[in-house]
Amino acid sequence: MSVLLGAELNPCLLDLFEKRITTVILATIDENNCPHTAPFNYLVASDPKHLRVAISRNHQTFHNITVNSNVALSVVDEGDTAVCIKGSASVYLENMESDYNMAVVDIEINQIKKDNSTSHFVTQGIRIRHRNEPALIASRKIFHELMKG
Repeated sequence: MSVLLGAELNPCLLDLFEKRITTVILATIDENNCPHTAPFNYLVASDPKHLRVAISRNHQTFHNITVNSNVALSVVDEGDTAVCIKGSASVYLENMESDYNMAVVDIEINQIKKDNSTSHFVTQGIRIRHRNEPALIASRKIFHELMKG
């Protein structure tokens, strides 16, 4: 059963995003009102009411946000974390310095609801690994720039 947690990230969620290990599923709506989901891991909490995510300007998700600002993020991770974060997205920065093809999108949080199962315990979320050292270095630059804001 879902439980509303409010409209701000609690300390556990803030800590999770600070670790930079989680991948979320971001849902958007296209111009035909069809849902679209995609995984993202370049995500930081700029404060308890806002998330920032780096998205390629060529990605369908970015296009959808320019058409319809309503978004939802599914966060499933260690510590039995299973929440849906709903919000309004807007382009914060068109071009990142660290990657010209990436934009920074700001998500103002409107609602957070807890979606834990009564029969299962979440032990870990979606994990990624960098393919090589240059990818790791690029990732660090993107996260650094997201935090500058």
